[in-house]
Amino acid sequence: MRKLLLIIALSPLVLPALAQSRNCLRIMTVDELARSAILIARVKVQKAAKAKYKGEFTQIAVLRPIDVIEGDFTLGELNVLARASVRCAEDNYNKDDEMLVFLEPQDSLFHTVNFQFGQFQIVGDIVKGWRDKTNKPIDKPYSEVRQEIVVCINAAHAPPVEPGPQKPPVKPPEQPVKPPAQSSAVVE
Repeated sequence: MRKLLLIIALSPLVLPALAQSRNCLRIMTVDELARSAILIARVKVQKAAKAKYKGEFTQIAVLRPIDVIEGDFTLGELNVLARASVRCAEDNYNKDDEMLVFLEPQDSLFHTVNFQFGQFQIVGDIVKGWRDKTNKPIDKPYSEVRQEIVVCINAAHAPPVEPGPQKPPVKPPEQPVKPPAQSSAVVE
């Protein structure tokens, strides 16, 4: 009887948690992702396994870079932590998947910027779930997505030059006009 009363008493506390939206993380814009990431690349997942340490992440994935857009292009292999214990985070890697990822450093490894919203599945040559200017998900060819990322990166590396206050143009000093020379001869 006590157990039944306890279940009934706790159910109002549990039900709202189950009814929450799974999209409770803020979705960063493409520009924010590009500015936050230390490495942006098209990758293939070589291996995904359970992480062997107690921490914030429960998965470690080994990724092979195919096309590095920004970051250290000499890396042959990337070790990425995933399946974060952060509420609503669903970052996950599956073996043999091809993805576009935005990564940042984490404990001498990497993790995905903005969790599941910083990784995009690539099927064929189409980036699934890419975000347009209004931050709505769309499918877009990889070449167009790559160009969009490069534009964001270039804008981040070369901040706009703000024009200073305009000065009125300076006129060169005028030369005084000399009156015509007068002759010393007197006309009579």
